[in-house]
Amino acid sequence: MSNKVKMSIFLSVVAVVTVLALLQGLTAEGSNKAPPLIVAALGGASLVMWTIGVCNKARKK
Repeated sequence: MSNKVKMSIFLSVVAVVTVLALLQGLTAEGSNKAPPLIVAALGGASLVMWTIGVCNKARKK
């Protein structure tokens, strides 16, 4: 498997987990809300950092 395919699979999994955690966090009540929202925030941050990295790499070429 090439690195591009592995990265696509990884990013797809991160995106799905982020959306599911965000939905679970928004529907939770009280203190059960924090862990899913933290996972969603970390997933969103990783997707943003990956996008910025790809854009910067594309500019350098």
